[in-house]
Amino acid sequence: MPHHLLAAALLPIALAAQSAPSPPLATAVPYDSGYVDHHGNAPAVVANFTASQPAAVWLRVEFGSCHLPDGSRLRLVSLRDGAVQWFDARSLAEYGHGSAYFNGDAVRIELVAAPGSANNRLIVTAVLHGDGASTDVGICGPTDQRVLSNDPRVGRLGGCCTMFLLNEFVLATAGHCLGGTGGIVSFNVPLSDPAGNPQYPPPSDQYAFRAGSWAGEANGLGSDWAVVAAVRNSNTGLYPGQAQGSWFLWEPPLAIGVQYVTVTGYGVHANPTWSLAQKTHSGPRSGGSTSLMTFAVSVTGCNSGSPVIEMATGRAWGITTHAGCTAAGGQNYGTGFGNQQLATAAAILSQSQVAGSLARFGSGCAGGFGNQQLATAAAILSQSQVAGSLARFGSGCAGGFGTPSLALSGIPDVGNTVTIGVAGHYPNAPQFGVLLLGLSASSWAGGALPADLSAHGMPGCSLFVRPDVSVWLPTSGGAASYPQVLPNDPALVGLSIYCQHFAADPSAANAALAVATDAGRIHVGN
Repeated sequence: MPHHLLAAALLPIALAAQSAPSPPLATAVPYDSGYVDHHGNAPAVVANFTASQPAAVWLRVEFGSCHLPDGSRLRLVSLRDGAVQWFDARSLAEYGHGSAYFNGDAVRIELVAAPGSANNRLIVTAVLHGDGASTDVGICGPTDQRVLSNDPRVGRLGGCCTMFLLNEFVLATAGHCLGGTGGIVSFNVPLSDPAGNPQYPPPSDQYAFRAGSWAGEANGLGSDWAVVAAVRNSNTGLYPGQAQGSWFLWEPPLAIGVQYVTVTGYGVHANPTWSLAQKTHSGPRSGGSTSLMTFAVSVTGCNSGSPVIEMATGRAWGITTHAGCTAAGGQNYGTGFGNQQLATAAAILSQSQVAGSLARFGSGCAGGFGNQQLATAAAILSQSQVAGSLARFGSGCAGGFGTPSLALSGIPDVGNTVTIGVAGHYPNAPQFGVLLLGLSASSWAGGALPADLSAHGMPGCSLFVRPDVSVWLPTSGGAASYPQVLPNDPALVGLSIYCQHFAADPSAANAALAVATDAGRIHVGN
């Protein structure tokens, strides 16, 4: 049966799209600190305001045109559980001038001014708040067999709907959940309160979406999907996939046979504390359509956007969208990655950025987009967003006090600062040290890298970096650090800078009395 006829036949059975997020309530709470100068030599709170809404179960704060000079930040603190979120000018803009979710009914906002800064300004316009949860159908059979789960790749969109990671920064959900608007996705979500109200993790586990990155549709069975890119967390500087440590590989479902699938998401539940917390259930998938998935797996309202996972491979085959199951049985529905618009948009968005990562290794356009989806996807790709990455590789060589190591921190995007730190060197006295910086880790002076340094009196040590630049960096107490500002120059985007540190070590068992760290790579993003 053609897909459009199958969809028409099923429409009377599928009761409705699973619940979308309930519209939040908004209350104006105008506050303007005015422009404030700070002449002190240390950061200081120069303005503060408490945004509150009595009896609210959660709050989000909306800001106006705040002015945060370099080094000045906003600090938000939940008066219920002490959760903290920080914003600088860049991260506040990336979050669309809205905060993460805070549990409770009050948030203290502090304007922390940088030393010697001028024209600091805090403007609050409103709070968004919620006052409860909803229910829906979709249990297949007489009992709800879902169990609590903790898949780190699956997050909750707002207070009701589910999202899942396709790579470090790209997320998928149901189109009727997102609808082209902004939002916040939360990971590591706690259980709900005894009344069934959703609770939120700390702001370090919540992520906003990059403006203009959304693509999707909400056109019913088999055509209900959305993909969007997250920005870096305002507290940690990480993308959600980096912080969570994994994401789904995805592919179209098989067109033949019967397979077992798992749905993991944040549906409501009869047990209030389980409601809107992560749960999972498995069951058979039926039908051969690769764009309209049918499966006898229990879901409820707010499961919309949950991944439909093929049990044998663990790969995401689709997105949960509609409920049709009842106590007598039946099927629930989803949009499969065989939907060409979904698959193309996900691929385009995934290719539009190179997401940063922190890692160590070694020892020690298709058809079918004659509409807004094509325009959006093309705009995403044309932005050529490249997210910086920090990585470590190779292995250092030991002195008498162990093997020194390299550390990279900061956000490796133009206009930001990356700090190269070293530790584990000879601790008993300051020592000569040099930081090598280069644009290659594969060759130098006609030879290949890494290069064995045995001939230079350092057996067991290797040179990993072409020494284009040498920076004097002595150690004290066995450690040193070197902050490097990445100029705000588009020509640097996509460039890889390699680094390695060498230092004298009177305890080293080699002729050079020197040791080396492992190596690092700074891939510059924008």
